[in-house]
Amino acid sequence: MKPEKRHATESMTMEALLDLLPKDAATDPTGRRLAELVTRIATKRVPVSSFSRIWNLGSLQARVTIGYVAYWLRSRFADSDEKQRLRNEAHLAAALRLFGTMGYLRGAVMKIGQLLANLPEVVPEEFAEVLSALHFEAPPMHFSLVRELFLDEFGREPEELFASFDRQAFAAASLGQVHRARLKSGEEVAVKIQYPGIARTIKADLRNLRLLLQPLCLTNDWQNTLDKLADIEQMLLMETDYEQEARFCREARLLFTTEDRVVVPRVFDDYSTKRVLTTEFLTGCHLDQFLAGNPSQAERDHFTTLLTVATMRIYYRLHWFCADPHPGNFIFMPDGRLGLIDFGCTRAMTDEEWRLILELEETHHRGNTERFDRVIARASLYDSPEAMGKEQLATVRRNVLWNMEPWLKEGLFDFGDREFFRRGIDGLMELTRKRYTRGSPLYLWSTRFVLGGRAVCYRMRGRCEFQKIFRQESAWVCPEPPI
Repeated sequence: MKPEKRHATESMTMEALLDLLPKDAATDPTGRRLAELVTRIATKRVPVSSFSRIWNLGSLQARVTIGYVAYWLRSRFADSDEKQRLRNEAHLAAALRLFGTMGYLRGAVMKIGQLLANLPEVVPEEFAEVLSALHFEAPPMHFSLVRELFLDEFGREPEELFASFDRQAFAAASLGQVHRARLKSGEEVAVKIQYPGIARTIKADLRNLRLLLQPLCLTNDWQNTLDKLADIEQMLLMETDYEQEARFCREARLLFTTEDRVVVPRVFDDYSTKRVLTTEFLTGCHLDQFLAGNPSQAERDHFTTLLTVATMRIYYRLHWFCADPHPGNFIFMPDGRLGLIDFGCTRAMTDEEWRLILELEETHHRGNTERFDRVIARASLYDSPEAMGKEQLATVRRNVLWNMEPWLKEGLFDFGDREFFRRGIDGLMELTRKRYTRGSPLYLWSTRFVLGGRAVCYRMRGRCEFQKIFRQESAWVCPEPPI
């Protein structure tokens, strides 16, 4: 590309970012601070050593702390309006620092930022708004790195492999970025490209996390903590295997017909490897853009229904948790269909895990409280409810019952109910605060599956006939669902 054309492209990219990224009227009215962060990070390689990554995180903690100390000092003699302005500025500055560090480190660290952005009511609004950019507008890698990866994987540059290939990524997230392209046979495709060295960053982050949690080694649950960290590492490393994701994608695609109005994109195997995944391009928008169009309640309910049908069908027929249900993985298509993309973080259950889940559902639906408590204790790795203890059992039971609440309501269930969603968040925080987190590693992913999906539906203010959908989808496994 000629220098003047490259400069024009970069200018256009900056302008596009300024339009897309969140802004704050008082402290970042044009969004330029955030856009400058994205541009600066794009040219940097992802740091992969444990030391460099933990150093960056330690520096981030210090900078955020100093920022809030400065806010406290400045607000001591301010009136209420000025305190609010200073508080908003402190939140935004901290969020920008988080975005910059997470966007630079990517990998497991960036996934934490995405998780925080997708949990309304948990972090300040400024944090959620800025961190939500990690779903779509995270710092992309420079095109020279893209070209290098294609030469490694295919022995050819992108422009040689495709009829056309957009040099600028239209989406970038924790493990890779996505470019639009057209095959020589004419199909429009989305090409997901993995960041170089991302598997090494995951191993480094989990190694650092084990070190940070080392003071817990004397507790009774230390081995369970290690088991969970091992499961997290295995799942995140599985996400770096795009051949595995392609298999998940192909299998999920077979579950849906035209009448279902749920679309899983086709995989193009000849253009896919372990680090490059090429799929059918789905036209549509993500959640923020859908909501910006002020959809009617009927439209909100329609897509909430499709999302529920899609995830329940995958759950009951394939025994999978789609464990990364953030807004970036759903496409709201203009003809009313829902696109499901990105099956990288998919947790397949073992036969033993699936039997335990079904037993938990069955005992709950039949109202067998005594047996229900025994199953909860077993899932929490205790021999009996008595060994678990009354307080812990009651706390865990409340969370399980919240998970299953929609199963019991006939007619429309309102996922936009703030009180309902808030109870789920408070329950999870109570479990964490009291350290009642012992259990199978599977429940890390089931919690993420449930909370993530409900967070999307909560933001949509959507409703659906959940019990009816449950009966329909579970009938494939159990002809007479036990309600």
